[in-house]
Amino acid sequence: MARANAIARPRSDSIHDLSFMGAIVFPMGETLSSPYGEFSFSPAGGQILRMEIVEETRRIRLQMLVKKHGSMASLCERLGYARNETATLTRILNANIRHDRGGEPYNMGSPIARKIEEKLSLGLGWMDTPPSYAELHGEEDPRTKVMLLMEAMPPDQWSTAVRLLDALAQPATGTLGKQ
Repeated sequence: MARANAIARPRSDSIHDLSFMGAIVFPMGETLSSPYGEFSFSPAGGQILRMEIVEETRRIRLQMLVKKHGSMASLCERLGYARNETATLTRILNANIRHDRGGEPYNMGSPIARKIEEKLSLGLGWMDTPPSYAELHGEEDPRTKVMLLMEAMPPDQWSTAVRLLDALAQPATGTLGKQ
């Protein structure tokens, strides 16, 4: 499959103006352009540096469940497995390499994700939904509190709140106390 090169070409018509396009850069250097506004949501965790694939999200959620239940053995027991049947979930969590599939990592498929959601009463799709900042860092984290306050504010007040936070984040100028 041929790749397009990045040489600028003259545009003959205003319909070819691509200045409204944004770019998502993937880890291997590939880019995906999308119109600004199409993905204009602001996630609860802040800026998305790169899009996570569902396997990564499921791995993060599995790690959260292990932490919540204290150990992989406790989680397995809660899911109806024997305490010593941790191998499959441990391989998924650690992204161990599958030598039988050309070096792919072990990933959690939808059947396992749905079984975990059902057994732990997490709601359909919980394993596939990226965790919020509060889920990752706790409700008492000051940044979580700021984000929750921002989410509760009407949109017309967001710019004022951002300017206030920006002013607070500026380094001290050092002019106070100097004569």
